[in-house]
Amino acid sequence: MNSISVLLLFLFLWPFSGSKTYHMTADSSVPAASGDVSVHRGGANQNTELDIKVSNLARPASLASPGNVYIVWLRPNDQAAANQGALRVNKNLDGELKAATTSKDCDVFITAEQSPTATAPTGTQVLHAHITLE
Repeated sequence: MNSISVLLLFLFLWPFSGSKTYHMTADSSVPAASGDVSVHRGGANQNTELDIKVSNLARPASLASPGNVYIVWLRPNDQAAANQGALRVNKNLDGELKAATTSKDCDVFITAEQSPTATAPTGTQVLHAHITLE
């Protein structure tokens, strides 16, 4: 009887504990670039945790509209975009950034900016995805 209760509890909680991965769409200015956003809703405060990974992303200085640094932005529906931090690209043109938000529905995008402290996106969205959690 006890093992049945544990099994039922697991089956109830399992769909709510997983993560979902969203593929990012690349702009034509970075045709070889790809990116994924792994999303997990959890923790004590039930924030949406994001793990953004990119590959083959050209250095920001080599773009047609060059920048000094890539910035990851989150834009919840009907709100302004917020700087989530600088995305560093290594010598293999790979990068990763982790972020968290209270939003269950938002746009995630990356732009090349002049400063890591940019307060609003000005560059082209080189990679973007729309995140929606139930």
